[in-house]
Amino acid sequence: MSSTWFKNFAGFRANEFEMLQVPNPRAEFGIHVTIKSIQTGALVGSILAPIGFLLQGNKPNQKNIIDSFVSGGQNGALLGAVMGPILTYLTVKDMNTISLYDKCYRLRFNEKALNADRTAVVSAAVGYLSSGSAGLVVGLDLSLLISNLFGWRS
Repeated sequence: MSSTWFKNFAGFRANEFEMLQVPNPRAEFGIHVTIKSIQTGALVGSILAPIGFLLQGNKPNQKNIIDSFVSGGQNGALLGAVMGPILTYLTVKDMNTISLYDKCYRLRFNEKALNADRTAVVSAAVGYLSSGSAGLVVGLDLSLLISNLFGWRS
């Protein structure tokens, strides 16, 4: 990873020569895949946990549903954080260096993918800082939904 990647991710444009330099393509690709894995895990966990809670025959009051939503989203996000590097490794191990470099180079210029990743990081951070774990889960879920609504898929 490099300062050029961070500048680009933060929304500051680098010149063409800087953008061509990709010193750590595995790390850049891994960050992108891990962000997507965390988002997906949080959304799936926050949907499945309340459903599982209700299917167990538990009393459906608001506090229990919210608690299962938050814990399911947290567990899903943690699973996504673990699976991200594993998925990256499984994807990268069959790629040659040129293909990996090309993928990272394209991700650097893909505004939709950059916006989706930025939205995930910012909404998760704002959610966590404002409401703790519940805000983190809601932020991740909303970032994935917003990304899909605006067509910011990568």
